[in-house]
Parts: sequence; C-alpha cells; structure tokens
Amino acid sequence: MTHMPAADTAFLTLDGDSLGIAALARFAAGATRLALSDAAWTRIGEARAVVDRIVEAGVPAYGITTGFGSQKDFALDPRREADFNVRVLTGHATRAPGGKVPAHTARAALAVLLNGYARGWSGVRPALCEAQLGRANAGAAPDVRYGSSVGASDIVALSQLALPLVGRGSDGPGLDGHIMPPPLDGLAAKEAMSLLNSNALTLAAGALALAEAQRLLDALDLAAALSLEGFRGNPGAWSAVVEDAHPQPGHAASGRALRRLLQDSVLWQPGAPRLLQDPLSLRCAPQINGAARATLAWAWSVWERELNAVADNPLVDRGTGAVVSHGSMETTLLALSLDALRLAVAKAVEASGERVHKLQWPSFSGLPAGLAAEGGASGGVQFLNLGHIAAAKGAAVRIAAQPVALHYRGQVCDGVEDVGGMAPFAVEEAERQLDAAWSAVAVEAAVAVWAIARRDLPVDGLGRGLRDPWRALRPLLPIGREGEAPFDLAPIEGWLRGWEMPAGW
Repeated sequence: MTHMPAADTAFLTLDGDSLGIAALARFAAGATRLALSDAAWTRIGEARAVVDRIVEAGVPAYGITTGFGSQKDFALDPRREADFNVRVLTGHATRAPGGKVPAHTARAALAVLLNGYARGWSGVRPALCEAQLGRANAGAAPDVRYGSSVGASDIVALSQLALPLVGRGSDGPGLDGHIMPPPLDGLAAKEAMSLLNSNALTLAAGALALAEAQRLLDALDLAAALSLEGFRGNPGAWSAVVEDAHPQPGHAASGRALRRLLQDSVLWQPGAPRLLQDPLSLRCAPQINGAARATLAWAWSVWERELNAVADNPLVDRGTGAVVSHGSMETTLLALSLDALRLAVAKAVEASGERVHKLQWPSFSGLPAGLAAEGGASGGVQFLNLGHIAAAKGAAVRIAAQPVALHYRGQVCDGVEDVGGMAPFAVEEAERQLDAAWSAVAVEAAVAVWAIARRDLPVDGLGRGLRDPWRALRPLLPIGREGEAPFDLAPIEGWLRGWEMPAGW
C-alpha cells in the first residue's frame, strides 16, 4: 500500500480535516493528484475492524447487518453480505434522463468521498480506498446523471459513480492515457452504504461553483472600474475613508479591489470626474459587490466545513466500537448559503446592468446616443443590441436567484424521509446563474471599453490594473465596423473568465 506520494509529484494529501475549495478545484482541473495521510490510513483500518467485529458477532446495526431505508428492520444473511452490497449499489443506480456530470466534477466527488473516509467514521476497507484513489488519479469519468437527489445524500448519482468499482460500468479512457485500476472483487459489509450515503457530488459541484463565483466577483469589480473610467466618474465614493466610516468586511474587500484597479488613474486628480455624485449603480459598487463578497465568504466557510465533515450513516465510533445513526446528510444549511449567494450575485449583476445603460445614455454619459461615432441611425452599442442582451442575461440571473430551500414536498421511504435540504437544486441554480452572469458582466466590460475608446482616453491615464484589460478587450470590439459582421461576445466573456485580479503593487 502506497501511503505518501513521490517528492517530485504535486499531490493533494487528504487527512479528513483540511480539504479546501481552492485545493479541490485544482485537483478537479487535473493540476494535482490525491494521496491519503498515514494517520488517515490508520483510522480507516481501525474503523473497518469495528465493522468486522459487528458482523462476526451478528449485532443488529443499520446498513451493516440489516437492510436500508424502509427495509431497515430486516436482518441480512451473513452468507450473502457481499452479494447484497453489490446488488444494493446496482439497484440504487437507476438512471433517469438528466444532465451528465462533467468529468472534472466526478473526480472532485471522488476526492470528497475519500476525504470523508479519511476521518475514520465510515468503516470501509483500505482496499476500497486504494481502488478509489486509483480511479480518481487516473481521471475516472463514469456516466453519472444529475437530478435524482433532494439533498439527503446523492444516493442515485453516487451509486452510478461507484458502479465501475465493482465492474458494472466504465470509467472512461482516463486522463492522459492513465490506466484505470481493475475493479474490486466484490464489496464487504457496509461498503455499499458508505459509497452512496453522502452528499459528495453536491459538495463537489457546489465547491467548484463557489470557486467560479469568486472569479465572477473579481470580474464584476473589474467591469465596474472600467465603467467608472468610461463614465469619467468620481472615485472618491470608493475611497478608504468611506470604509472607515462604514466598516463592513465585504464593502472593504471590494473597495480595496476597485482602488487597486484604479491606482494611478487620472480620475483621482482634482477636477477629473465629471460629476460631484454619480448614479448609485456606480457610487454604490463597493457596497453592492461587497455584499456579494461577504455572502460568498459565509458560503465558502459553510462549504469547507462540510467538505471535512462526515454524512455517512451510521457512523462507526472507533472509541466505543458502536455504530451511531444520525441525520447529518441533511443539507438545509448548504442550500441556504447558496440561496443567499445567488440573491447577492443577482443584486450585483442588476447594478452592472444599470451601469451599462448609464454609459450609453447621453444625458448621463455626455456621449453620443448608444456610443455611436456620431449622431445618426446606425452604429454604436445599441446597434449591436448589447443593452437588450444585458437585460436578458440579468433576467436569467434573477430567475436563478429564487430560493429553493423550501421546495421539498416528499414522503420518501414510506414517510421516513419527510424532509429534504434541497442543496442539489441550490447548486444547479448557482451553475445556471453563473453562466448568465458571466455574459452580463461581459456586456458591461464591452460597453465600458467602448466608452473609453469613444472618449479617446490615453491608456496610461487609466488605472494601472485596467491597462492590460483594456489592451486585451479593445481589439475584440468592432468599433467603426458595426453591422459589417455579426458581433460575437464569447471572446470577451472567455477572456474575463480567465482573468485574475492583480495582487497589488
């Protein structure tokens, strides 16, 4: 058994306590491989010994020597344990039409499962963990479908994720030609339960969405700063003295980012701003974007705690040798945190859309209607319908912001599962919202750069953090060529998705 990685390989070592969203995202992207700490292997072995003693003694224990769910009161024939576990896993993997889980999300879910096993509360065999490690590191991408969980374990999807482990499905070709490990020779007592009784897929997909949301909020600050330059707005409203008087951490974080982007801008010079006070969508950008940053920070902390928690039921207590039934697979807190974040993101995108309109509205901007080169019937951003696109994407963002936590209506397993946390739906709506939000921010960035170009501002007079974005985005705009060919916003959105906020100078 190989416990620790070679020194020359980038590994993410799982110990059950310290898995973070950023590290999980790097693994999902293929930048690292997985290992388990020595202490984790010890805990896994100790927990398995407890399960083996329970089976040998024939003690009634949920999911170990009995059936599952509404069949919990039926004892298992110990001679059929292995067959029962494989049949349970296969039976629970029912396929319903739905979106396929991306390969990087499936790999992240395997990492979350393994991190849970590393805590030593599940009772799976070390051999199963070795096989799961091999699958994750080889780039397993089995056919797993979304849409069958209400937030009380991702039972159906995780059963599908595990089928190749027992030779009843394919893991795909793997990453860079890596060879998948051979399937296990069956499962042992409790292992089917521990493979499917987790929120690992929801946690993985949600963690990747949170990492993306962090990049989106950086892009929202970038777009707002570009808009202030294009509007020739007043950066005084974004100064540190405002944060001193209004000490909210999210406001301060956004304010620092905006000032970093605007460092050395001509706008800081006396008399450079056109107006004493700008419209609220400009003036309040640190407060609104900051509210989203504060909400993201809360959701991030909730999610990282859950990445290092165990939902497997029952728990195997290594200290007492007992098993404990519980309800920690319930996901209300996860759903609430993403519900709140989606509301905050929607508010920030709404303000972004207002800035789009102010930049092309002559009575506000002082520029020609629609940022056209001259007054007339053609040209400019209105000619390209960018305002309509921003409004449509903003509407999609607001629709996806509707809370989901209260929408469970179920009596699953003969009424036993009468509540559900709904976190999978909160994640699904977050992913949908993020896609629309990126397009909305791309429109603001495009219109802001267009306004800067229309004013013919020198690049060295822009904020230091905006000069490279200007140089990258300006050539992507068809200024002076409107109507010659359809304009494609995708390159601008793609550039924003890959942009990183400068760390400061």
